Amino acid sequence: MTFYILLFVAGVMVVKWPLIAKVAVWAGILFFAVFVGFKMVLWFESNRHRFPIYALPSPDDPDLPLYTVWVPLFREGPALPGLLNGLADLHYPKDKLQVLLLLEEQQRDPETHAAVASRELPDYVSVVVVPAVAPFGKPKALNAGLAVTEGEFGVIYDAEDRPEPDQLLKAVGRFRSSGPSLGCLQARLHFSNGTSSWTSRMMWVEYIIHFEWVLRGIDKIGLVIPLGGTSNHFRVEALRSIAYDKSVLPAGAEGIGAWDPWNLTEDAEIAGALTCAGYDIELFDSVTYEVASRRLRVAIPQRSRWQKGYTQTGLAYLRSPWRTSRNMGVVRWFFYTFFLLGTPTSILLSTLSWILTIAYFCTRSTAIEQLFPAPLFYLGVILLVFGNFALFVQHIIAAYHRDGYCTIKWLLLLPVWQQLATVSVLVAWKQLLQKGKRHFWAKTEHVEDLDTRDGVDDDVPELVPPGRVIPIPLAEARPATESG
Repeated sequence: MTFYILLFVAGVMVVKWPLIAKVAVWAGILFFAVFVGFKMVLWFESNRHRFPIYALPSPDDPDLPLYTVWVPLFREGPALPGLLNGLADLHYPKDKLQVLLLLEEQQRDPETHAAVASRELPDYVSVVVVPAVAPFGKPKALNAGLAVTEGEFGVIYDAEDRPEPDQLLKAVGRFRSSGPSLGCLQARLHFSNGTSSWTSRMMWVEYIIHFEWVLRGIDKIGLVIPLGGTSNHFRVEALRSIAYDKSVLPAGAEGIGAWDPWNLTEDAEIAGALTCAGYDIELFDSVTYEVASRRLRVAIPQRSRWQKGYTQTGLAYLRSPWRTSRNMGVVRWFFYTFFLLGTPTSILLSTLSWILTIAYFCTRSTAIEQLFPAPLFYLGVILLVFGNFALFVQHIIAAYHRDGYCTIKWLLLLPVWQQLATVSVLVAWKQLLQKGKRHFWAKTEHVEDLDTRDGVDDDVPELVPPGRVIPIPLAEARPATESG
């Protein structure tokens, strides 16, 4: 209801006070111009990005550190066999591997508990049962896993992830070659079912643009990389150093609060926290294969959760701008929040531009003409025509870059996809204004998508002695970070 009241009030203000509408149009077009320009700069800089060269350790290296793998699971029973197979394929000594399956309590997720109980787990795999305390979601499960982590380094994988077998070795090599200030490495994410449907094709191309161009451009310039939700490799000491004080965590939620349990893009949020604490974040040259949602009914809630989380995180880092910018650095802080808040805002502004353009040509309304003085009109036309054309070309190049020739013809429907993105933003912002939906975690179901993975063997690995359930200890309180 609050959402519709705000829309009504905005409409009344535009009719009653046209000056407000003019100021809003000026601000919107200038914001959109700067954001599009920023994305173009990232695209250019990504072509100059080079990954560091360093020695890759051998799997037989006796000095390899203990590595913890956190796998949050919720309604993921069908994915368990393939998950275990993918973990078994990692080229890392299993006696130096601690895999933690992070399960919700049995009454919330009997399916996954039954799947885990029905098979013997390798002895390097253990189960952690997360307390059934709101808010529910991935970050609270990771906090529970951090409390029982024994490894020097740790990585997050989702149930459907298939990392390159040598990914942990690459991460160790990069951590070794850098100083202790390197707090996190982000592997690139690719979809392995990019041709299974129109929806998966569009998401596949977006992932190429995001991880190959946007994030590589950010990394090249030296800005804060908003982490993806998986394949984040952390220095565990860094995570423990940025944890929230236990008093601000949900009552009854055991664990160490490195991740914000109320945030829906805990990955992007923790990137800011690590940067404020003086740690660096890098991309590194390894790939994890995921599965894209094939159905719009799954993809739209997933994208809505991302947009809601980006907005949450951007607003959170605006709460104490002077303190946060001092810790993060003014330039890094500005572009970090600008990117997070600008992503959903630019989607809405693009759609609004199309609506005003179509409405003008249909009605020749003088009211619309008055909103656009000549300089603003020409800037708006350039953004609308050339900006959208550049976006279209970027998508084509991305598909061509990954040999997705059969996907190029589907990109003619990119305007439709953009309007669906607008729907996801509107849903996200509406939920942010609803108290009961503000921290709601829309679970992305991948059961229907698992059988579309290209060339992935999901046979169950040979069974070995069973793992164990690890109780979560109560963690000592640590000082809250200044970024929170």
